[in-house]
Amino acid sequence: MVRYKVVINTDSYKKRRCSKKNWEPGTMNDYMEAINGWHTTEHSIREVIWRLQMFQGQGFPISEYDEEKGGLSERYKRWEAKKCNQVKYFDKLCGFERTQPVKGYGFTQGYFSIGSVIEKLKNEGSVKIPFSYLYDIRQYYKNMDGCYMEITKI
Repeated sequence: MVRYKVVINTDSYKKRRCSKKNWEPGTMNDYMEAINGWHTTEHSIREVIWRLQMFQGQGFPISEYDEEKGGLSERYKRWEAKKCNQVKYFDKLCGFERTQPVKGYGFTQGYFSIGSVIEKLKNEGSVKIPFSYLYDIRQYYKNMDGCYMEITKI
């Protein structure tokens, strides 16, 4: 049975300046710190696709919506409910704990071809998705250069 190890690396993230008045960069700093080293194992290409869609900020996959039953497939709901799909972290400036899905921070309006990523994974056994793929040029912060998600066939 083929499985896939998924890891997020934000070692190269450079913290943004923040203050009590300008708290959002601090929230981003705390989130990027919290997801560094995050990892999970996916058990099929279908789950890898779901992982990439979540990372991209797409919400639920249309392919998993069953109109006849009026909702998402049971398989996807079980996968989505896994504890590893949420990251909890303490927002130091705001003073409370936050919980968010494991995805790029904020508005991820960029685009990358999931099909191309899957093809590369199948052919090469490993693929890195830079955070820059997640954002439109207007929403991307250069302090994320070098941050990525890596998927490796195991």
